[in-house]
Amino acid sequence: MKKLLVACSLALVANGVIAAEAAEPEKHYITPIEIAFPASPLQVPCTVPYSAWRVWGVRLDLVYGRSQYVYGIDAGVAGMLYGDMYGIQGTALNWVNDDMYGIQAGGLGNLVRGDVAGIQLGGFLNNDYGAVAGVQAALCNFDSVFYGLQAGILNWVGGMSYGVQAGVANVDSNEFLGISCGLVNIVSRAHGLQVGFVNEIEESGDGVQIGVFNGAKEFKGVQVGLFNVIQNAPLPIMAVVNVNF
Repeated sequence: MKKLLVACSLALVANGVIAAEAAEPEKHYITPIEIAFPASPLQVPCTVPYSAWRVWGVRLDLVYGRSQYVYGIDAGVAGMLYGDMYGIQGTALNWVNDDMYGIQAGGLGNLVRGDVAGIQLGGFLNNDYGAVAGVQAALCNFDSVFYGLQAGILNWVGGMSYGVQAGVANVDSNEFLGISCGLVNIVSRAHGLQVGFVNEIEESGDGVQIGVFNGAKEFKGVQVGLFNVIQNAPLPIMAVVNVNF
């Protein structure tokens, strides 16, 4: 787990370095097909800066493709968009500077600096700076806000999250509403169901906790486990079942 966290951190740093170099072009041009050749960054068409092209159709990233928007299909080795992606994006590494709408499948991972709506599948990492609504699956998922189904070894949400989390470790720094299933579930504020070996609510919550170790600072609901802690309950520490309403 430690090596996995270190690798995820390095990926996040690399993403920040690349994003700092992205620039918004002043002019835009439209093409139905764009091809990035093995001698990347050579692309066709190439009569204007690569970042100015908007592809309405198909982009083939034979090595590394760069353009403004893609409305359609983006496929190949590695693809970068300075703007939005609408449709299907499938490369080893997908990077979108704005929003992603549709299906995104990255063999290594997906990096989106805007919002995501749809399905996001990353072999190693999904890293989204905006809000994500839909289905997300990868070894590591890092989001600011999440709505839907999130599955991975490590799921981390910095803001609000609603729906279902399934993973080895689920961490929510703000507030979670829904069902969280994992070996370890940690959240600041929770409303719903936590199922795992360790369930921890750092501030306040309500609902049901089922696990070996259940802990909460302020909690209204039922805890079922070997060791249960509700600090604001009449009996703060109880074995098997602890209840506070």
